[in-house]
Amino acid sequence: MKKTLFAIIILILGFSYTAPAGTASAAENSGLSPNDGLILTYSPSFNEPSKETFHVKKEETFTYLYNKKSRHYPELANLVYIEDDFGLSASLGYSDFVFVSAPYPLKQGSTFMQSDHFDDYKVLVENTAKTVKVKAGTFKNTVILKYPDGSRVYLAKGIGIIKITDAAGKVTTELAAVKSRK
Repeated sequence: MKKTLFAIIILILGFSYTAPAGTASAAENSGLSPNDGLILTYSPSFNEPSKETFHVKKEETFTYLYNKKSRHYPELANLVYIEDDFGLSASLGYSDFVFVSAPYPLKQGSTFMQSDHFDDYKVLVENTAKTVKVKAGTFKNTVILKYPDGSRVYLAKGIGIIKITDAAGKVTTELAAVKSRK
């Protein structure tokens, strides 16, 4: 059932995976959504220039991030990750805005097609093993996705999105703190 659901999402979003010949690097096949029980603080946050804290709740292939101060809480998650053997999707929970819709495996140098409401575009898997420093710390083996406009999304295992930059390299979203619920 869950695999079928993600396959339907893949078909609706219309992406496909193609790997260039001769790509020889480690592939990322799982674990890019946040671990259950984390408390993630972003500054700036996804759709606000201020600091925002999210509590992570995982239910099978779905991972929900809730801001308990949000007007949507507790009915709707602020962010939703869907991850299974087929790939990873990350989106705003109360809209149809998708940050990432990537099929597995993610191999450095490969590309895949991602769609929004207006266009299909090719996304480059720029790196799968980069060490990236953000306010919350340093993350090894970060996956970096580069979009046609030059913007990038940085993903860390067990954490999810740690940073988003615009075409000029300006940070638009950054992970500022990671805590575990006790």
